[in-house]
Amino acid sequence: MLDSTQLFKQQQAPELRERLARDGYLLLRQVLNPADVLQARAFLLRELCKAKPACFENTEGKLVHGTRNVGLLHRQDLGKGPLVRKVLESPKLFALMALLYNCQATQIVTTGYKWLRAVAQGEFTGVHSDNVFVGGSPDLLTLWLPLGRVEVEQGALLICSGSHRSRAFAPVRETYGASQVGENGRESGWLTDNGADVATHVGRYGVTWATTNFQPGDVVVLRRDVLHMSATNKWADVRISCDTRWQPADDTRDSRLNEWRCCPEA
Repeated sequence: MLDSTQLFKQQQAPELRERLARDGYLLLRQVLNPADVLQARAFLLRELCKAKPACFENTEGKLVHGTRNVGLLHRQDLGKGPLVRKVLESPKLFALMALLYNCQATQIVTTGYKWLRAVAQGEFTGVHSDNVFVGGSPDLLTLWLPLGRVEVEQGALLICSGSHRSRAFAPVRETYGASQVGENGRESGWLTDNGADVATHVGRYGVTWATTNFQPGDVVVLRRDVLHMSATNKWADVRISCDTRWQPADDTRDSRLNEWRCCPEA
């Protein structure tokens, strides 16, 4: 992945917007306080261990061999926990969105619903774009947040760079990209479960997947129309991450998402 951290540190808003429009994503290192991220992760692991003790060998996240479907998406109560909300709705994220949208942090909203993921060994997320899950503002952005260290072999994010604008992907955008699936993305809306299959949709044109290793505090900004997926988690440790959605407060909102949050310092 192309690292845009220096542009962010220098508050180079036009350059960041141009890169987001070109590549469909922005990789930004250490936007959040790593200690806060690790505290949120520890809280989530404690709660998961209490709910499903048979799945875990310890409270550090090591899973019993063969464990599947740990489940975190439906635990919206955990997303509302103070330690987790401190990360997912950090004023630093509102400031980042304000920079990208060229407005004040008080003019930004994020969904109360959090797409929390706990991914076991052997699991992954298939190829998709967020268009099919969330309606509302055409300018909606996703922030993908690794809650802890996430290396490629643990199921890191992969992005099909340029898939939101390349002529080769036009048929995909006009068919799959214009569809919509279940409420809150709880039903599968994958284009395919194999990244290699994407090439069958674009013929002779090349497909480039971008990825990297992530540390606590890193974030990735995603356009709603760029194709992405996750690598398979090959580790015994559970991979925890979260997708959060952001948009200008005055834009049309997805009516299925009835809770929207403002900047906590507003």
